[in-house]
Amino acid sequence: MRDFSQLIKPYLNQDLIDEAFWLGSAGEMDRAAAVLFPFYWKDDEPWVLFTQRNGNLKHHSGQVSFPGGAFEDHDKNIKHTALRETHEEIGVVRENINLWGFLDGLTSISGFFVTPFVGEIKDVTQLKIDQNEVDRAFGVPFTFFQDQNNRVKNKIKTPFGDRHYYVFEYKDDVIWGLTAQIIVQLVDRINK
Repeated sequence: MRDFSQLIKPYLNQDLIDEAFWLGSAGEMDRAAAVLFPFYWKDDEPWVLFTQRNGNLKHHSGQVSFPGGAFEDHDKNIKHTALRETHEEIGVVRENINLWGFLDGLTSISGFFVTPFVGEIKDVTQLKIDQNEVDRAFGVPFTFFQDQNNRVKNKIKTPFGDRHYYVFEYKDDVIWGLTAQIIVQLVDRINK
């Protein structure tokens, strides 16, 4: 099923990101950030690669997330941020990533405007985990997220007002918050 990218691409944004966001300005938000929603292949099926953040980090410690982080001044653009952070956190070089497009940006409860890029990591057998940022990396079959029975919707009060958030439980891992919102955005686009 290697033509999976052709099934996903029509549901992704392909137009240029607004210039301000593209260059890492988060508008009225304090900070811009980007993540990579990385697919890879296992047993001829699309899987999604996640990281579990180091338990000692200031923001979102111990949580399951996509590789990514804050825009830095030396980043050429917000896409570069996603690629740089993926390399820093799990050792995947740009040449090993095939970007397909991006999803709508989301605001995190910690004040970041996050742009999710979607693509494929060509080889996940040689990951180099930066233990200062990431405790481990693991995969979940994409079909798990496509099953609506695996999604739980909750509500929470935030500095930005009431927000809904989603939770997925896969084996012993809980995927929630912004990461789950990004997954739901893609799955809902495909289902529509």
